[in-house]
Amino acid sequence: MVRVLAITLAAMLSAVAQATAAQQAGDSVDVFVRRLEPVVQRADGPAYLALLSSQANRQRALEFVSGELLPGAVHVVIQERDRMSLAGTLPDNGHRLIVDAFADFGGHARIATWRFDIKRVGDPGAEQEWAIVDEEKISSVENIYRLALTTTKQYAAHGLKISAEDLDLVMTDGSLFVSEIEGGVTALVLMGRGTMNFHPAPDTEKGQIRLVTGGDTLDTSFNIAFLRINPSDFESLIASSQIQAVAVDPRELKRAQDVFRDEAGKSFIIDLGDLSRESWALVPGGGDLVAEVRTKKYDTLTYAKSSSEPEDITLFDRRHKHNLALYASKDKLARRGPFYNEDDQLEYDVLDYDLDVAAYPERSWIDGRAIMRIKVRAFGVGTLTLKLADALTVQSIVSREYGRLFGVRVKNQNMVIVSLPTFVPKDTQITLTVSYSGRLESQSADRETVQIGSQAINEGEMPLMTAEKSYLYSNRSFWYPQGSVSDYATAKIRLTIPYAYDCVASGQLDPGFPLPLDIRSGLPTKKLYIFTAAKPLRYLSFIISRFARAETETVGFDNGSLRLSVEANPRQVSKAHDLIDRAADIAQFYESILGDIPYGSFTIALVESDLPGGHSPGYFAALNQPLPTTTLKWQNDPAAFSGFPDFFIAHETAHQWWGQGVGWRNYHEQWLSEGFAQYFAALYAQHERGDELFTSVLRQMRRWAIDKSDQGPVYLGYRLGHVKDESRIFRALVYNKGAMVLQMLRHMVGDEAFFNGLRRFYLGERYKKAGTEDFRAAMEFESGKKLDRFFDKWIYGSTLPKLRVSYTVEGTALDLHVEQVGDLFDVPITVTLQYSDKKWVDVVIPVTSRTVDQRLPLTGSLRGVDFNRDESSLADVTVGKWQPITEH
Repeated sequence: MVRVLAITLAAMLSAVAQATAAQQAGDSVDVFVRRLEPVVQRADGPAYLALLSSQANRQRALEFVSGELLPGAVHVVIQERDRMSLAGTLPDNGHRLIVDAFADFGGHARIATWRFDIKRVGDPGAEQEWAIVDEEKISSVENIYRLALTTTKQYAAHGLKISAEDLDLVMTDGSLFVSEIEGGVTALVLMGRGTMNFHPAPDTEKGQIRLVTGGDTLDTSFNIAFLRINPSDFESLIASSQIQAVAVDPRELKRAQDVFRDEAGKSFIIDLGDLSRESWALVPGGGDLVAEVRTKKYDTLTYAKSSSEPEDITLFDRRHKHNLALYASKDKLARRGPFYNEDDQLEYDVLDYDLDVAAYPERSWIDGRAIMRIKVRAFGVGTLTLKLADALTVQSIVSREYGRLFGVRVKNQNMVIVSLPTFVPKDTQITLTVSYSGRLESQSADRETVQIGSQAINEGEMPLMTAEKSYLYSNRSFWYPQGSVSDYATAKIRLTIPYAYDCVASGQLDPGFPLPLDIRSGLPTKKLYIFTAAKPLRYLSFIISRFARAETETVGFDNGSLRLSVEANPRQVSKAHDLIDRAADIAQFYESILGDIPYGSFTIALVESDLPGGHSPGYFAALNQPLPTTTLKWQNDPAAFSGFPDFFIAHETAHQWWGQGVGWRNYHEQWLSEGFAQYFAALYAQHERGDELFTSVLRQMRRWAIDKSDQGPVYLGYRLGHVKDESRIFRALVYNKGAMVLQMLRHMVGDEAFFNGLRRFYLGERYKKAGTEDFRAAMEFESGKKLDRFFDKWIYGSTLPKLRVSYTVEGTALDLHVEQVGDLFDVPITVTLQYSDKKWVDVVIPVTSRTVDQRLPLTGSLRGVDFNRDESSLADVTVGKWQPITEH
């Protein structure tokens, strides 16, 4: 026993000694790094060379000194980022250090990432304990600036006009101050009496401005404007004849500095973390501009021209957080045409994610490590832009190919810019490992889900039961590093969560999981899930709550199978038993239409909520189940079909095909997800309950679509209702009008061509991001008809057709005359013939010209005629006596 204790004590003392030695080594290496700072600040080449070991390559060191130790620095900070032992390569416990070096040159700064191989050459604690064996510049970020108002210059501005595309700012009488960097003026502060005129060119954008102002333009007075520009654009924006240098007024200067301090931090600002606590900025590209305009009527309006964006002109209402306008400039339209894929400007493609995440929902905390395998798409890249929530701190970015990399945070943009050590050519594959952590709130409901807007709780009423908490991290959370836009990729997700919770995520749960972890006193405190997504996904998601697995079922198909599961909050388990049979029937029905199942498993997470609705990433759907005690009302909503409660599960299941299996190439194309899911849910209602329910569903969709069509075209996507904060407009048009467009298209081309076209479109675009024009091409191929005017009017336009119908009976035929009044549409109208024997016959008439005359043979004694009785057309139909009408 004594011997065992002695051995144990010796081992403990040895471990302590090793730890102490390691700590001392760590401290001495830190001293070495601190010694480098004044050497770099002074650009002291001889002092740097004095740090070299006898083994170092002096010529290589001289090249490093000349390229990296730049004169003029007033402050230098060097932070060690990584350390690797080189004991097998260098004697005396050598290390490879990766450091970030920040050099402040007064008005501008530079950041570089360097590698140093060092070896011990002196005794511990000696003045020169460590020496440099080798060095290398890995990457650098140049040209970042400390902005300040120039205190020695002031200009009088009388009739000064600053113009950008579709924007005029006129300062009738006021003052102008500037902020200068080494290239010239990069910021302006205007104070005085001014007017702003924003006059968007596109008709659609005029329509959105009309919702705000009542007119096609936005005209307002302003007293303060702040502009960020590229220095090369100053002379073209500011005519020297319109400003006059005057003596600086201290009070005016103080006001201008206050404006500058408030506004300068909103755009182009980067976060340097522990390298500098000061505010540093990037410079806008040539031709780019941001104007923060303080108006009395609209508060602060932000106009931006940003050439790197596919829609490079925006007008943003900061107080209400509304995009009032968002569109492509004339030059951009001329280069690329009216349609675009958000992937077209991507510099790289993410092929695969390997995520290891620990989530603590009650603390809203995430610790994560993401391995991203990417492939360069551009001709070449020097930087990589990642999306990651601002609230999450990046600990390290390491490339398998290039080692540790430096990342710059762009403030308020959920963005990290990673600097590469060299220009990486097209088709090169890079593997990045990003470690990160931070407090991140779960995702709230958004307008891409069937979340129902409620009326207020009746005064004095409070819910009698509290919903089980659930925590969703999905496409709007940016909870993992990802490309700048959604991007199809395969994935493996390892999720560690507290043992009391359960989890559903993108991918199929691996066999044997969840696995209990961290067992203390015989009880686990955590559990591990592993989900594998073998099929590509647009984005990755997970939801945490207290679940009980209620049911699991495998549904077989001719070309595969689907593993269905339901995970339910404990109080919802009884509902889950019925839900799995319904979900299986829905999946079988959709597969029978499209001939494919996009993902091999589908889990429904049945969670409690105040309102119905859901969210459906690839492989799973979170389905809200309102508590019976809720006092909220949601019947008056475009997506609430009280006569068919299975509509929500039918809609969310359809998203596995539409929205996930086939994505949308930009926000304009959201109807290809929501409108298609809405229509497939309506088809399932018909399949399950017959034509009467189908007609009832169409009637509600038609009513909302007609009522809200003047708010803009389906093609506006999420922006519909945005300026009014009225999400029902979005659902009325993207969901319901989008579904009605499919119903009218079906009547225009016939069932066979329509369903063949759906299959062609789905199979051709599966695991890709598609657009309306891709769908049109598939339908034109199957129908043999030109459909450009159909889509132009119904998706890209917001007006509705007006039809005048008249008819007369001549013997055994009905002569029908239809005239279009106003805009010319391709629109179907259903003529219902009711015979004396109470038999109803529907005849669909495609109306594709100004007037249509058609003779319908009668098969019996006619009792009555009805038009659009099946609610399948969005036309405004008036019926009158037949009158001969001259062709227009």
